[in-house]
Amino acid sequence: MSPESLRDAFRAFTTTCALITVNGPRGPNIMAAEWTFNVSYHPFLIAVHVDKANVTHDEILAAGEFGVNLVSEDQGAQIRFAGHFSKAETDKLSSEIFETYAAERIKAPMIRGALLNAECRLVQHFPLGDHTAFIGEVLAFSVDAGKQPLILHHGSHRLGEKIARRPGLIVAATPAEVRPGDAITVHAELAAPGGRHVRLLLAGPNDQERDLHEVDLTGEDSLEARFTLPSDIRPGNYALVARTQDLEGRARLEITPG
Repeated sequence: MSPESLRDAFRAFTTTCALITVNGPRGPNIMAAEWTFNVSYHPFLIAVHVDKANVTHDEILAAGEFGVNLVSEDQGAQIRFAGHFSKAETDKLSSEIFETYAAERIKAPMIRGALLNAECRLVQHFPLGDHTAFIGEVLAFSVDAGKQPLILHHGSHRLGEKIARRPGLIVAATPAEVRPGDAITVHAELAAPGGRHVRLLLAGPNDQERDLHEVDLTGEDSLEARFTLPSDIRPGNYALVARTQDLEGRARLEITPG
């Protein structure tokens, strides 16, 4: 079996997708998991299959719980971003593309805008090929009847209709809590024709902006930039702003006293 034929076989399946959240020893994290299924009615159980190499794998084991946020058709950009980067290198939840809220029964943050939000207690896990199956008992859940699921089958679909990727710029700052003079890494994804040059700015409490860095895309639609924050920045809550053409992405950034 060639890698190409295997890829075609994998993409032939039609599934929904979930954003899996966890709050383990490394802090809050999010990942995209296509292999997420309900596997029991009574009790309400959900299975999530996670690659053993993913940071989320050991975080779920340590936390003993996780959140399942079944994505809606509006959240295609969120699953792409969550699936593109790893917690090992990126504080993905610092991106303002994710709007979170506190769970009722678990410590993991939950994601607004999902079709289904389910708070799960880990009740069983076992190896399944090159992944681990995590079985979670649902302790609390909510369903938004006004949302429609995003379907994966050779790309993203709206119940069979292909979803066009909207122009946008998504950015995350790592770490999301820094001191003046610290080094910071910025990851971003751009969905737009044309523009390749991105300005990075810092917006303060009163939206006063300060230029930090300029960078060109390092890949087809992504960038990575590492630089040092000025040492004279005052502590406070800021927005790291990425801007190109008429598109803008923002990430939360907290600057603490040095």
